[in-house]
Amino acid sequence: MNIAVNFTNPFVLVFIIGSFLSLLINQFLEFIDYRSRCKNSGQLPEELKNISLAQEKFDSATLKQICEYENAKYFAWIPFSICSFVFDLALIIFGFFPFVFNLVTRWTGFPETVGNSFLCFLLFAIISSIPGEILSLPFSLYREFHTEKKFGFSKMTVKLWITDQIKDMVLSLILISLLTFVASLFFVKCPNNWWWILAAVFVGFTFIMQIIYPKFIAPLFNKFEPLPEGEFKTKISELLEKVGFKNGGLFVMDASKRSGHSNAYFSGFGKSKRIVLYDTLMETMTPEELSAVLGHELGHFKLKHITKRMFIMIPLEFLLIFLLYKFAQFPSLYTGFGFNTVTAANVAQVQFIGLFMAMTLYEAISEIISPVVNYNSRKQEYEADAFAAKVCGTPDPLISGLIKLNSENLSELFPPALYVFWNFSHPTLVERIKALKS
Repeated sequence: MNIAVNFTNPFVLVFIIGSFLSLLINQFLEFIDYRSRCKNSGQLPEELKNISLAQEKFDSATLKQICEYENAKYFAWIPFSICSFVFDLALIIFGFFPFVFNLVTRWTGFPETVGNSFLCFLLFAIISSIPGEILSLPFSLYREFHTEKKFGFSKMTVKLWITDQIKDMVLSLILISLLTFVASLFFVKCPNNWWWILAAVFVGFTFIMQIIYPKFIAPLFNKFEPLPEGEFKTKISELLEKVGFKNGGLFVMDASKRSGHSNAYFSGFGKSKRIVLYDTLMETMTPEELSAVLGHELGHFKLKHITKRMFIMIPLEFLLIFLLYKFAQFPSLYTGFGFNTVTAANVAQVQFIGLFMAMTLYEAISEIISPVVNYNSRKQEYEADAFAAKVCGTPDPLISGLIKLNSENLSELFPPALYVFWNFSHPTLVERIKALKS
């Protein structure tokens, strides 16, 4: 069957222009970040020079490592970003997705055999994702087994990496199958109303995963041991009692078997809320510093950041899926990308293709809205920092904890303001320390 992409089609033009602009924006931002590192290599920001811990943690060797680590990631990212752009463009130009659609419809007999809609949708989703996974594989391996190991972060073995990949693929297949099954029912049974039902399902699925993930999925990859008795547990328990935070337990995760990076996180909600500490974090921080870092995370809960984000994101999710649904009604969306068998008469039967292509368009232009999302996130990070300083009685433990986190993870110290504005969901170390001191 002849597959021809219409390059004058407005949807195709939006995809091409949006993809090209995203590439240019990211290349420009990463380049100015690289130039900033070269200019400030080996230097300590003025705001940190009068902090003895910063002088200790950011010695000349560490400053050099930070620059080399960020540069190594940057030089690996350049070919990946260009290859991804060319690859995504090639898939569209050469009609890969219409080819897959024609293939799975021949195999399943859909849409003539309506009962095979689930199998058709599932096969299309799986096969369409394979090229992207193949492209990202060598870059992922290079980062894990070359860059991360070179700088002492990766503890991953080939056996563990393969095991993780198998577990991840099985879980992804199960989740994709469940969502596709539900979606296929509504696509066929409710061709004019599926958008709000599907949005409700996605929201419900997100809440369910908050309960399932910490108890059943995360333990498939890591061991979670209760935080042992001692000064760490005493200090954290005092903090939790002080702010009135009820949780489902304090756990230590064996993150060190995969990586030397340090972190801590909260997961779940309601009675399933749990606090998880990386074992690497407990090796570098004092009980006071760790409590202050957790105080920051508690700030997000006590200041209702999670709830506020939900009140914003849930309506936006409904709006986004509604817009995707409206785009999926245009026959030109299909024919522009080479789905020549789709007409105004049968578009209702294959709206899953329209949803897929509309999401592809959204991904091509989503880079443009990232600064808005990141700005709000940084604002909330400042508020959480202030909460931690208040509940701890002083900002000093959080400042020293942030300095240790930054130095241990080799995070850069001089990102340009434009780069931070566009890409950072958190303020820089210097910005956070200045705000805490003021």
